[in-house]
Amino acid sequence: MRDILLLTHFTGLIFGAGAGFSIFVIGFLSKRFPPESRQAVLVSLFPLRYISYIGLLLLVVSGVQMAMPYYANLGNMPLFSIKILSVSLIVLFSLYGVWQMQLAKNNNPALYLKRLGIAGKAGFALSLVTVYCAVYSFH
Repeated sequence: MRDILLLTHFTGLIFGAGAGFSIFVIGFLSKRFPPESRQAVLVSLFPLRYISYIGLLLLVVSGVQMAMPYYANLGNMPLFSIKILSVSLIVLFSLYGVWQMQLAKNNNPALYLKRLGIAGKAGFALSLVTVYCAVYSFH
């Protein structure tokens, strides 16, 4: 069972990190796009954001199940505690992102795309913290 959970966890990492990194890079490149097409391109990336959220869901579900044996020792594992905190913050930023995408579809997207970009960059930075803490928690 542990192998299946680990496979699911790494599949979620591929989906989440792959889509998230793509969005991160395209977000920086979008400053070079012509202003009249920038907004349309960023809105068209919403399906890619949903793929990253699916990856996050796989990561959280499999991670919670794999981490159950470690919860009793959480006080002795500071990096693992930081990992759990950073994953929790990523989930909050993702929920905020979904909300901003819904608002952007129904209103003037410019303001919401800026907020979405900030949330995405924060989530990306927290993802790096999470991976670092995960590696060194179980090293």
